[in-house]
Amino acid sequence: MQVAGILLGGGKSERFGSPKLEAEIGGRRLLDIACTNFLGAGFSPVVFCGRTHPADPRVIVTEPGAEMIDTLRSGLGACPRAPFAFAPADMPALSPELLLPLIEAFRECGKPFLLPVHAGRRGHPAFARLREPFLTARLASDVWRSADLAFHVVASADVLFDVDAPEDLAAAGDALSRRARLVARGDLRG
Repeated sequence: MQVAGILLGGGKSERFGSPKLEAEIGGRRLLDIACTNFLGAGFSPVVFCGRTHPADPRVIVTEPGAEMIDTLRSGLGACPRAPFAFAPADMPALSPELLLPLIEAFRECGKPFLLPVHAGRRGHPAFARLREPFLTARLASDVWRSADLAFHVVASADVLFDVDAPEDLAAAGDALSRRARLVARGDLRG
């Protein structure tokens, strides 16, 4: 079962102060890190919904929507088949090593939807076998309230880590710093 990957990049980067997907970690743009991770995990196709263009020509680019659900719908339009997974493009720690076991858990679970969970918190990427609920939902979270969900517990807090502020970008380089930043933001208990 091939799983498509959709990276959402439609936000305005207001808390970051500049186009955050252009920001660099170790000389690589945040956007390119996310695309490389999804391609390296074997998602196919990989679709990016945003205003910036990834360096890798294998990534399909679509326009973002006004809201996150609209941006997801734009991505679904570019990969019209299910199953698929989606995540914000500002999550640089979703490495292939983290993604591959999630893809396998999704393949094996038999449920229409799967979410990774760390320390009781739902993370990304979200996996789905059905497109239709996202095409009519007001918010993606509306789908989760009514869906037949599987949860896959992961040891890594990286399923929760996104870059919203410059301090997040500074912490993105290693797992301990990312975890400490999640605690400092109140997204995770110490």
